[in-house]
Amino acid sequence: MIDQTLKIEIKTALKKSIRKFFKNKKVTTFHVLDYIFPVERRIRSLIGGLETSLGTTVWEPVAKTLAQSNGFTIVDRPLLMPDPFPKLLQDEISELKRLRECKTEQLSMEACVNRLKELINSIDKSGLSYINPPSGKGVDIYLIKDDKEYVFDIKTNQPNKRAGLDLNLQLLEWYAYRLCQAPLVEIEARIAFPFNPYANKSWWYANAAKVYPLEEHKDAWVQDEFWDFCSGKTNTWNDIRQIFIELGQENFGQEFTKFFNQ
Repeated sequence: MIDQTLKIEIKTALKKSIRKFFKNKKVTTFHVLDYIFPVERRIRSLIGGLETSLGTTVWEPVAKTLAQSNGFTIVDRPLLMPDPFPKLLQDEISELKRLRECKTEQLSMEACVNRLKELINSIDKSGLSYINPPSGKGVDIYLIKDDKEYVFDIKTNQPNKRAGLDLNLQLLEWYAYRLCQAPLVEIEARIAFPFNPYANKSWWYANAAKVYPLEEHKDAWVQDEFWDFCSGKTNTWNDIRQIFIELGQENFGQEFTKFFNQ
């Protein structure tokens, strides 16, 4: 469990982030359902926007607060990509992606990283510069502890069909980006799913096919795997969930009624 002081800090950060999301927020797009359900449609638009932005609005601030309390350094700079991107490296990523997706002889991410290291050590990197990656290719959380780096992308708990193919490529590219710049660095890249929304089944039981070829406990972490790593404690998700419950009991949501009725 996390201590009461940290819970208060997380609760404060949550309230601040949600208030920031709603600041000056207006529904400006029109839908024909506005003629029938004007208030409900506005609520759906605003809450849907909050749900979509949970990664940056809620989960990132919570993760960073927990990580700082656990001795991690929060890295504010992006994970830079080489420019120009070496063709040999791009070809290798394409091949590793193919091998990772092979259901008969799937290559582990550890094996992929070893191959990337071997190739990167053999190519001339003297003419490379390093730039921000394209939109959608950046990391959400970048941590360092004991000279080891950890990068995360926080995703929706209910991924789309075949989402794993894109996420697999993303992890491979992240390893390639960082190793190209610093071949000796120790780094682990993960996809984080903040909580299990299913009452009677495990997250992996419901989504394994959608996120293939990501491997459980290795490429992707669900709920406490991620939160306990950040906090260094156990059962951290239950503490976070309790904060949401308290905010509901305190009628925090009433603060935003004006946005739904404008």
